[in-house]
Amino acid sequence: MANQLFQEMTTKNNPMMSQFNSFVQNPMQFLLQRNINVPQQYMNDPQAAVQYLLNNGTMSQDAFNSIRNMAIRMGIKV
Repeated sequence: MANQLFQEMTTKNNPMMSQFNSFVQNPMQFLLQRNINVPQQYMNDPQAAVQYLLNNGTMSQDAFNSIRNMAIRMGIKV
């Protein structure tokens, strides 16, 4: 039997999972909808886009580390 956390994360009504799926389907649109602008030259280069966000202060290193660790715990290869 799956644990409760897994069941909650995989239900369609879960806002966190819904946002994650939206991000996976179209990362740049997801960011733009949240007023996070990434220049066109970084649209096809995720590492460069992240570096841009770190360099201009839109995202802190701590926030990046937290997101990265969460992705790893979810089984996403980063």
